[in-house]
Amino acid sequence: MNFVWADGQLAELKDHSRAKLEVLRLYLQRYYDRLGNTPTRDVFRLDVIDGFAGGGLFEYQGQPFSGSPLIMLEELEAAKERLSRGRRKPLHFEVNHHFIDSDRQHIDHLKSVLNDRDYRHGFGQDIRVYCAKFESVLDDLLSEISQRQPRAGRSIFLLDQCGYSRVNLGLVRKIFSRLNSAEVILTFAADALINFLHDSPQFVRSVRPIGLTEAQLQTIMYTKSYQRPAAQRLLRDHIRHQCGALYDTPFFICPRDSHRALWFIHLSRHPTARDVMMECHWNSGNTFLHYGSGGFDFVGWHPLLENEVPNLFKFGCDEEEQLKNDLYNTLPNKLFPLSLNNSISIEELRREIANQTAATFSILDEVIVKLYRLGEVMILNAQGKERNKTVLHLDRNDRICTPRQLPLLINPRSHN
Repeated sequence: MNFVWADGQLAELKDHSRAKLEVLRLYLQRYYDRLGNTPTRDVFRLDVIDGFAGGGLFEYQGQPFSGSPLIMLEELEAAKERLSRGRRKPLHFEVNHHFIDSDRQHIDHLKSVLNDRDYRHGFGQDIRVYCAKFESVLDDLLSEISQRQPRAGRSIFLLDQCGYSRVNLGLVRKIFSRLNSAEVILTFAADALINFLHDSPQFVRSVRPIGLTEAQLQTIMYTKSYQRPAAQRLLRDHIRHQCGALYDTPFFICPRDSHRALWFIHLSRHPTARDVMMECHWNSGNTFLHYGSGGFDFVGWHPLLENEVPNLFKFGCDEEEQLKNDLYNTLPNKLFPLSLNNSISIEELRREIANQTAATFSILDEVIVKLYRLGEVMILNAQGKERNKTVLHLDRNDRICTPRQLPLLINPRSHN
């Protein structure tokens, strides 16, 4: 939906937009904690870009509610205070914020909000506000970030625009091609696209910004005809490949008024970034729903009940046990071809299966340790020696394989 900030009035915030903002806040908290807790880190450099920033402040149920620019600034201040506790050497933050919107009324309101919250001291320094289209300033932003962070290019891009036809995935690909450690959080109107799928010339032109060809549209249309979640999987994979990302974590949010799910999808090139966002899924509990068991049959993502799809996966305690049991049964089969010629490191295994399961790294490690104690996998240290069975924590350089005498499991059994 389009928000309006005019005549001193706050735009009204809907429940699904509030859900997205809460995910953003939680992700920033976990992002800072994951990277800032490294004892040897002295400087924390980051660029945070809001490509469709809006007016900065909403009204929700009669009360002010922070928009994405305020959330970004608030979480930085909270992280500075939180991560400074107990450190012998202070952690110096060099975090730049870039707030972009093409609507002059939105920008004027945002500046007023930032001024009222006493952020005006950062204007033109670590806080930049642009009245422009995101695509018109992207090249300059990428050059600036690359110069400031030539090796990592650590950055978070929030692209919370409306509609599927307004998403130019080529811009996201450009971000990943220029910045090694970039992450992009993208809103995508998935249900609207799937509902109106057509191979007419007009529709083919409308989806050109997201790179779908006529042949791909026909494939998705055919798949949709017998199982909608499988069509969603094809679309999800296309988005990831088209953007040049390696990992994706989609939240599926269904607005009450339209019943068309939006994807709030996190894209990255590093499995750790995907793991941080997956932790947000589990923290959000039943707010976001997916289909399947959470294991390797996680074939579709959609928050609406339909007859032809698997059961809902709700990221609760029951689902966690269900997921673990599923992985006990299926992980040895998954591991067998990966370690056929040699053992595979824990880090390599994470990279291989990250997009295929709802498991966080901590859940995956717990499953691996139990399988090791049951004798269904072997865990070696980086030097190739078998680890003690009392192992509690895995190192990313530990290596895993199936025992040579272990046959490929045909009838997996439960390990309750």
